[in-house]
Amino acid sequence: MQQKPIQIKGQFLEDSVKIGQQIHYSLSVRHGKNQEIFFPSVNQTFGAFQAVERTYFPTRTDESGSIDSAVYTFQLFRIENQQSLAIPVYLMQEADCTKIYPIKDHVYLKRLVPHPEKINLDSLYQHVTIAPLQPKTDLKNVVIWGLGLLIFTGLIYWFLGNSLKKWFRLYVLWRKNAEFRRFYQRYIRNIENNQMGLQNLERAFSLWKKYLESLTLKPFTTFTTKEMVDTLENKQLAKALHELDSTIYGGNFSGKTTDSVNMLLEIANSIYQEERTFISQENKKP
Repeated sequence: MQQKPIQIKGQFLEDSVKIGQQIHYSLSVRHGKNQEIFFPSVNQTFGAFQAVERTYFPTRTDESGSIDSAVYTFQLFRIENQQSLAIPVYLMQEADCTKIYPIKDHVYLKRLVPHPEKINLDSLYQHVTIAPLQPKTDLKNVVIWGLGLLIFTGLIYWFLGNSLKKWFRLYVLWRKNAEFRRFYQRYIRNIENNQMGLQNLERAFSLWKKYLESLTLKPFTTFTTKEMVDTLENKQLAKALHELDSTIYGGNFSGKTTDSVNMLLEIANSIYQEERTFISQENKKP
């Protein structure tokens, strides 16, 4: 029996929003009973909108098919008069996932102050208090101190420039690794077979991709599973990524899930150590 076409609808629940105020976006999709549909996570980018949370609703199934729905909560900090949004859903197929978009919906900005072009500057200037001018600093002393500081800085850079730059790069690298490990371990400590636990797993996986992207300067956040495996040249990584995809998108939580997230941490630390070694050995004479 041929599947009926997927029907997707996305719309804002409010017509307008203030800067920083929360706004809600409803996304629902009607599909065949045997079709698997996944909704985007809150860690993805939604243009001008900053995601706060995502609320799922139980699937409803009848003779005509199934209905899945969710409500996304956003905040808006842009000052344009109108913003539009269309959140897709993912249809699971044998080879890959297909994005399906609804029609774009619009929301308007509520302004608490007039638009800059409508402000009467002449009236505004009349109410501005002008502070008295302070005495000017002696220009000669400023030039002398400035030249002295410039010469002193130049001497330090001449003797220690390469070492300071290398130390600073190693320090920044260490800080990023420490921050990554702190948040990553916080997420994986709270991975369980429930909605909150699966969200923590999703956040940990997203954090891992962003960290590897900062280390390797390669777009891991947009890579497919195959592209990540080919880039890192790690055959065991394919099984770990497949296990995480199955858990995140299918809810198939198992004992291998913990092993997979630990493997991702080991891979990230290995690349971090390689980068430290590379920076430490730069500019060394053979």
